[in-house]
Amino acid sequence: MNEIWNGRLKKYQKMLLRYSKYVFNDHFVLALLFFVGGLGLSYSNFVKSLPQKPFWWEQPTLIIILFLIVQIGKLASLLEEADKVFLLPKDYQMKDYFKLVLKHSALVSFFTQLVFMAILAPFIIQGLKWQFWMWIVLLIVQCLLKFSYLSFLVIGTYNLAAKSFSQQFLFHAAVMLILVLSLYLNVILGVILAIVLAGIIRYYVGKVSQQHVFKWNDAIKSEKERLMTLYRFINMFTDVPQIVGQTKRRKFFDFLLRRTSKNVYLFLYSRSFVRQSGFSGLFLRLLFLASIIVFFSPNYLFSLFIICVCLYLIGIQLFGLYSIFEDNVFVHIYPVDESQKKLAFKNLLQKILLSAWLVTNVIAVATPRFEINYLLLPVISLAEVYLITNLFLGNYLKKNT
Repeated sequence: MNEIWNGRLKKYQKMLLRYSKYVFNDHFVLALLFFVGGLGLSYSNFVKSLPQKPFWWEQPTLIIILFLIVQIGKLASLLEEADKVFLLPKDYQMKDYFKLVLKHSALVSFFTQLVFMAILAPFIIQGLKWQFWMWIVLLIVQCLLKFSYLSFLVIGTYNLAAKSFSQQFLFHAAVMLILVLSLYLNVILGVILAIVLAGIIRYYVGKVSQQHVFKWNDAIKSEKERLMTLYRFINMFTDVPQIVGQTKRRKFFDFLLRRTSKNVYLFLYSRSFVRQSGFSGLFLRLLFLASIIVFFSPNYLFSLFIICVCLYLIGIQLFGLYSIFEDNVFVHIYPVDESQKKLAFKNLLQKILLSAWLVTNVIAVATPRFEINYLLLPVISLAEVYLITNLFLGNYLKKNT
């Protein structure tokens, strides 16, 4: 079991390392730096504005945030579909395998808890008037609760009753109660209760692994869902083979496609974009993310940067839609000139980018912090749309046709 786990962990880490160079590209890193810098400045000003006596909402808000942070991160079991056949004789040894799974997942989760707690440290120390050692103890409480949460997930791989609503409610109620007692009564009491909860959960982990059969289908399904969440995030930056686009009818968008029937390629490209989640989903995710960032943007320069990055990413990622029908033999025998294909794709790309341009600029200009400088955003970003649909697209088509 050690050899199986170590081999899969190396393969998994190699995959993450390979995709990291596409995720953390120059454009994303620059956008991230600006975004973190803007949030950091706003957060710093917010903390400085807190009064000497804490507001009534500070502790409840912090409890909710800490509770949600505990939920971040799942068990990375790295199980595969074939395991339920080839590893079935090792069923009784899966408890040893999941010890390694729990150890790895806990270490990664502890680092995540440390990062979030470091971000919350100014608010906790300045807002609640806590001492530094109290923050350290609260960090220990968070790590213990996270360990209990991961152990609770291990129980669910043996006993499906742990996934029932009643069991889930009891566990999360216990987590919430410990956080409430930590913030309202005594953080030392909170760490004691967190240790007790972790001990109880670990006791049941050992008990169910001896009394119940390992639930292969549920464990593999959970791992697939975790990996698909990761792949969908990576797919925002590059193509991932594991992401297979689903084609859906989406009849409610037919009113947008009525005027495309007279143009063969515009008809094909429009329906492919709307009905294939790989393209339409990417567009909606990037547009939603950019809209949220622009809405909370501290100034017009940062909004301009985010809008330009959003339009660039949408345009570049949609270039792949042009060659989606290359493997279809019937497309090559259409009595339609190749230039019409290029014009149809350019027409569709312009409409998509202009819709994103309109949404992001309306959100940016409608901000309460509006200044005359914000009127530059539509002009500059519209010029970028022109460059993408003419200069960038033209160069792409020359290289790939």
